[in-house]
Amino acid sequence: MHSEWSDGTPTVQEIADACLQRGYPYAAVTDHSYGLKIAGGMSMADAAQQRRAIDEVNARHGEQFRLLQGIEANIDAAGQLDLTNDEAATFEVVLAAPHSLLRKDNDQTNRMLAAIAHPAVRILAHPRGRMTGSRAGVIANWDAVFASAALRGVAIEIDGDPSRQDLDHTLASRAREAGCVFALDSDAHTTTQLSYAETAVAHARLANIPAGRIVNCWPLDRLLAWLSNPASEART
Repeated sequence: MHSEWSDGTPTVQEIADACLQRGYPYAAVTDHSYGLKIAGGMSMADAAQQRRAIDEVNARHGEQFRLLQGIEANIDAAGQLDLTNDEAATFEVVLAAPHSLLRKDNDQTNRMLAAIAHPAVRILAHPRGRMTGSRAGVIANWDAVFASAALRGVAIEIDGDPSRQDLDHTLASRAREAGCVFALDSDAHTTTQLSYAETAVAHARLANIPAGRIVNCWPLDRLLAWLSNPASEART
């Protein structure tokens, strides 16, 4: 989800309060990284300030709720992130997402494979970058992408924003067959949009994905273990 630190509207405290109302024991705020200026990408100085704000939220809620600091890094044309390795290491969870070349008809498999191979990436976010009525998104050999993600323990996102639904249940079924783990989310930019997670859940159910293969259905300790060692924990 996104906060006031990039292209969202809520503060991190408002996000925490809204997540608690939905019964979440934890959540991750994943604002855009600085390379995506069109979405108000967060500078590393801003990220440090956000970290302090998140620490205050967590101190306030104790063991009742944990807010993780994540980042949605941009995947460039070559599959590289708009973060250095040292910068990526400062976040608790790194998502990689395509935000360009989304209307091209050329194969971009290598771009997606390069992003998955980045040692900091834990989630491939809205993999196609599709938008209903606007763009079909990235064209790739998705079975090869899913096979690589499964090998590395990188989660495939099911983005519940109604305009995205990316991956949809048809591709998600193929990712399940490849052995992938998944992250379901709202891609919320306001607290009311947290309900978009229900669309992601619907696609996961249509794809017959068991809860045990969904990282944000795991207890926090297992989630943190996966973030530290994705290839090992994703196979347990």
